[in-house]
Amino acid sequence: MRIVSSFFHVDLHHNDDRNAVFLVAEVFFASIMAGASAFNAAFAVRLGASNSQIGLLSSIPALLALIVSIPAGRFLQKKAKRKPWLLGSLTLSRVGMLMVALSPFIHMGSAQGLLVVSILVIMSTPASFFNVGFIPMLADVIPEENRATVFATRNMIAGATASVSVFLFGQWLSRMTFPVNYQIMFAIGWATSMLSFYFLSRVQVPDSKPVVNTGKARITLRGQWQALLQAFHDQPAFMRITRNTILLNIGLWIASPLYIIYFVRSLNASDAWIGLQSTIGSLSTIFGYAIFRWVMARWGEPNTLKRTALGFGWYPLLVGIFPSLTLILFAVGLNGIFSCGFSLSQLNQLMKAMPEEKRPEYTALYYTTTNIGAFIFPLVGVSLASIFGFGPTLIGCGLLSMLGAASFWFSPVITVPKTTGNLVAKGTSS
Repeated sequence: MRIVSSFFHVDLHHNDDRNAVFLVAEVFFASIMAGASAFNAAFAVRLGASNSQIGLLSSIPALLALIVSIPAGRFLQKKAKRKPWLLGSLTLSRVGMLMVALSPFIHMGSAQGLLVVSILVIMSTPASFFNVGFIPMLADVIPEENRATVFATRNMIAGATASVSVFLFGQWLSRMTFPVNYQIMFAIGWATSMLSFYFLSRVQVPDSKPVVNTGKARITLRGQWQALLQAFHDQPAFMRITRNTILLNIGLWIASPLYIIYFVRSLNASDAWIGLQSTIGSLSTIFGYAIFRWVMARWGEPNTLKRTALGFGWYPLLVGIFPSLTLILFAVGLNGIFSCGFSLSQLNQLMKAMPEEKRPEYTALYYTTTNIGAFIFPLVGVSLASIFGFGPTLIGCGLLSMLGAASFWFSPVITVPKTTGNLVAKGTSS
C-alpha cells in the first residue's frame, strides 16, 4: 500500500485518500470476476439454454430489481450503519458464481442451461439490494470535488483488468475441455471476488442520518407511483435524467439479449472471439475514460452527457449492418469510448440530482423506474428477432436508441438542486 500511495501521491493517513485507494483496489479484483462473468450467457447457450431463456436472463433480473429496489432503499434509509447490509448482500450475490461453477455436477440433461440461467437470476436479487446502497455509499465516502477523478480511475483500472482477464479467459476456454474449462474460470472469478470484498470492507463509511417517517410502513404499487411523482415534482433534474435515460435505453434493452445469441448461433463465434470482443471493449474504456476526464472538464457534465448519448445507437446499428465478426470488433471499440463519457457524466449528474439525505430512496426510485424497461424490452427483442431476423432488429434498435438520445438535447439536465424534497406521498408511509 505504501507503493500505491507514493505512486498516486495520496496520503493514506487521510481518510478520503485511504477510501479512494481501497475502492480502486476493490475494483481491480472485482474486474477479474467481471471478466469471468462476461461468459455467463455463452456458458448457458453452450449448455443448451434456449433463445427465450437467454431473454429471461436479461429481463428477469430487472423484474427482481424492480421488486427489491424501493423496499431496499427505504430499509437502508432508516439505518445509520448501512455498510454491514451492503457487504452481506454482496456476499450472497457472489455466491452465485461459485454455484455456477458447480452446476455441471448436477446432471439435468437438456435443462442444464436453464439451471445456470436460474442460478444467475436468483443471485441477482441480493445484487440489486447492494446496487441500491452502493451509489449513496460512494457519495458518502468520496467528496464531490474528487468524484470524477476517483470514478474515472476506478473505471480505467476496471477496463484494464477486465481487458486482460477476458482475453486470457477466452484463450483458456478455447484450449481446454468443456465444461471443466468454464468451471475453473468461474472458481477463479469467485476467489478474486472475495479479495474485492476484503478491500471494500476496509472502506470507512460514516454513519448516515436515518430518515424515519411516521406511520405504519406499507409499500404498495400506488404508494410507489405517488412517491415517484413526488420525487419528480420536487427534483426536476432527477425527473429529466431518469426520463431521458429510459428513452435512450429502450433500443439498447431490446438489443441486449440478441448479441450473444447472434454471435454464437448465427456467426459461430468461438470463446476466444468472445474474449477478444470483451477485451477490446475494456481497452476502449481505458482510452475513453482517459479522454473524457479531460473533455468533461472543458465541456461540462451536461454537454458531455448529451453529446455522448448519441453514440450508443451506433453499436447495435453497426452490428446489424455488418454481419462480420471482424467488423463487429470495431463497433465494440467505438461503443466503449462513447459509453465512458456518458457513464461518467450521467453518474455525477444523477448524484447531484438527488437530495443528499434521501439518496437511498431516490436511488431505489431510479432503479425501479429504469428496471421496468429493462424487464419488458429484452423479451420484446427476442420476439422481434424471431419475426424479422437479428440484423434488421438490431438496426432498428440502433435507430431507436439515437432517437431516444435526442431527449438529452431537447430537455437537457441542467439544474442540480440541493433541496431535501419530500418523498412521502399522501396515503403512503415508509
